[in-house]
Amino acid sequence: MAVHELIIRNARIHDGLGGHERLGDMAVDGGRIVAVGEVPGSGRTEIDAQGQVLMPGVIDIHTHYDAQLTWDPTASPSPSLGVTTVVIGNCGFGIAPAPPDARDTLLANLSVVEAMSLDSLHAGVDWSFESFGEYLDLIDAKRPFPNVAALASHSVMRTVVMGADGSERAATPDELQEMQNLLADAMRSGAIGFGSSTFENHFGAGNKPVPSRLAEKEEFRAFARTMGEAGGGIMMATCGDRMDIPFLGELSDISGGTTIYAPMLHFSNQPDRAIGIARACAEQRDRGRSVFAQCSCQPLSMDFTLASAYPMLTIDGWPESAPIRDLMAAFADPDRRRKIRDALKVPSGTRIFNGHWSRVEVTITRDPANTPLEGRTIAEIAAERGEDPLDTFFDLALSEGLETTFTAKLLNVEEDAVGELLSMEGNLVSLSDAGAHHTFFCDAGFGMHFLGHWVRDLAVFDLASAIVKLTSEPARVYGLTGRGSLVPGNAADFILMDPDRIGISKTHRLKDLPAGGERLVRSAPGLIGTWVNGIQVFDGENYCDVTGPGTVIRRDASQSKTSGR
Repeated sequence: MAVHELIIRNARIHDGLGGHERLGDMAVDGGRIVAVGEVPGSGRTEIDAQGQVLMPGVIDIHTHYDAQLTWDPTASPSPSLGVTTVVIGNCGFGIAPAPPDARDTLLANLSVVEAMSLDSLHAGVDWSFESFGEYLDLIDAKRPFPNVAALASHSVMRTVVMGADGSERAATPDELQEMQNLLADAMRSGAIGFGSSTFENHFGAGNKPVPSRLAEKEEFRAFARTMGEAGGGIMMATCGDRMDIPFLGELSDISGGTTIYAPMLHFSNQPDRAIGIARACAEQRDRGRSVFAQCSCQPLSMDFTLASAYPMLTIDGWPESAPIRDLMAAFADPDRRRKIRDALKVPSGTRIFNGHWSRVEVTITRDPANTPLEGRTIAEIAAERGEDPLDTFFDLALSEGLETTFTAKLLNVEEDAVGELLSMEGNLVSLSDAGAHHTFFCDAGFGMHFLGHWVRDLAVFDLASAIVKLTSEPARVYGLTGRGSLVPGNAADFILMDPDRIGISKTHRLKDLPAGGERLVRSAPGLIGTWVNGIQVFDGENYCDVTGPGTVIRRDASQSKTSGR
């Protein structure tokens, strides 16, 4: 009788392909699944699942672990939230390639646009690389817990080639050719594609636009041609108003690969916006163009104080970053308040916050006298006091020296509309931003939230179809061959979970980043364990004491076009 390295017994098996649940076993050898169903013989390690759900691990296609992975191979907190594969380089923000004279600029831009502590980045990033290929080698050598696939970063390439001019102007033909050469090198080294941003809210150091925002359409076409020469791949963009879906379809034609629109979020003041984007992507696919959109299954929420109010920075009249004393004077100024109040009266599709005070909650107060306000919204408190909500907001923060912590639910709030987006074929459940916005939110547990909220609590999805959305569908679209489903021969990336308890906790604050940086994290009640390439990395409570079993998933330069179509 065969002896396997690992057997999971008595599990409710979901293969990730939408098949019916079945009670059975799964055997693993050499990091791969070798049998599913009734497994005879024995295992050197056997785990009794006791009727809990065995499913593929979550594939998170929108993370920002580019810097963190050089000092934290666990990619915390993702594996503790059921994630077994992460994609980095999203939005065109990364740290490779990294010639020494570009490194400070790369980190300064990354710290602003993705709200990361610059001190933590300087203290933590391991610069034992220069080229993109050397960066992938470094990540592999760090032995990551999850698998890692990387997109080449547009803003990085612009910074390396153009310096400060990358945030000021279009590229010259010679500069564009140099950037194409960098992309070609990244693709040869194993990048699965290219990430960029034209989003109007993306600013880097000095409040300058991130470099990719200065790229003209011909620059994107040139990169698509380079990708076509490399055999296709993924082109993802966080899109502003000038990056429309038909243009993404054109780029798909040129590259022969798949283009990805992000972020597709429901705007309360523009109810037809997101569904229109989804339908436009579907129309492109009907024309044979591989165009998909990333959508979130969670409200976009942020924790913040008025000392660093990221969600509010795009409001006309909002003061720029300044010492606390100057900010307090600005927030107390009646003329400043009037200008901000007037700006909020006019809805804007490119502004993060649009004056919905019923979605801004007092989370943590400094003054014990204000403790009863915690958990209440600004709208409720203002109505009780007979005040304008903006005045209530500013006056509370000023009374506590701008140390009050607020939580704002900004987008993706109306669940009927969000459920329609999530249910549409071709919309990818994504947008965790894991590894970024450390002090504002933690959405890395989107998969656990999806299974708990949208499957169990709301019954919008059955379990089998929800698992497809989190596993085999992103694997297929991104060309991650051999992952995302529990079938013999595939990588043994899987989780064991209790569907009656699965979900995500509230955020809690840790101070464990390099140089004492803070971050918000969540846990996943109901997650029993996470395995990557057959090795358990999380036991439901803690990370396991193992050498990271993850690998850098390198796109084979000889392979044909991506399989997203």
